[in-house]
Amino acid sequence: MTDVPLPEMEAPMTLEQFISAVAVQRKQIIVYAPDEAAVPVEQFETRNVTIERRSLPSDGPPGFVVIREDDGFVGSLGLGELQHLLTPPIRRPWSDGVETSYRALFEILDNTLFTSFDKRQMVAVSREIEERAWRVGHGTLSCGFQSTEALRKQQSVYARLVGGTDLDVHIYVGDNQGEWPFDGATFHVESSDEVGRTWFVVFDGSTYTMAACALVAEETEDGRFRGFWTYDEELVHEILSYLTSTYG
Repeated sequence: MTDVPLPEMEAPMTLEQFISAVAVQRKQIIVYAPDEAAVPVEQFETRNVTIERRSLPSDGPPGFVVIREDDGFVGSLGLGELQHLLTPPIRRPWSDGVETSYRALFEILDNTLFTSFDKRQMVAVSREIEERAWRVGHGTLSCGFQSTEALRKQQSVYARLVGGTDLDVHIYVGDNQGEWPFDGATFHVESSDEVGRTWFVVFDGSTYTMAACALVAEETEDGRFRGFWTYDEELVHEILSYLTSTYG
C-alpha cells in the first residue's frame, strides 16, 4: 500500500484537510459476484475511487472483491468479510478471539475514503485502534468526542484503557457539561467547530511503530460520517502533531 502524500503547506493541515488529502488517492475496487449479490462497497465510491462489477454465475464459487491502486494490487476480500461493513461486531478492546479476516478488512481498506458510515460502523473502526493501543499498553492515545454525552457512553471503555495500561490518554471534547466521568486522562475542552463535528482516534504506536493507526472523520449529516482510517506511521504522526500543536 502506498503512503498518503501530504501537501506542502506552511500552516499545519486541519483535520478536514487530512480527509481531503486521502480523498485524492486513486483506487479501483473490482467486485466479482453474482448479479443479485449485495456488496457493501458503495460507501467507498468517490471521484477517485472507481467500482467495477464483474458477473459470476449464481451457482459458482463465493464472490470476492479486489482492490487496486496506481502501484498495482493491494489485496482481496471475500464477500463474507465485507459484510462486516454493514453490521460490524462491537467488541471491547481487551476481548480475545478477533478474527484474522476481520483485521484484514481494515488493513486492505486503509487510506481509502469512506463517504457515509453510521455510528455503529464508526465505533467498530474506533475499537480496532483502541484494541491496538490496549495490546501495546503504552504510548499516546488521542480521542475526540463531539460532546460530553458521547464521552459518557464510552466511559467504561476509556476508564479501563486509562486504569489498565500505561497509555497517555488525551480526550478532546466539544463541550463541558459537568464533571468528567473518570480520572487519569488529560481532558481538553474545545469549543471549536472542528472538534464538535469531527470523530477521531489516534494512537502513535509508542515504540512499536507498526502499531501506529488513526481514524479521522467528519459528520456530514446527522449520524453519518465521511473520513478514513490509516496505518501509515508518517500520516499518524502528522495528525497527532496537529492535535498537539492546535489544542495541546
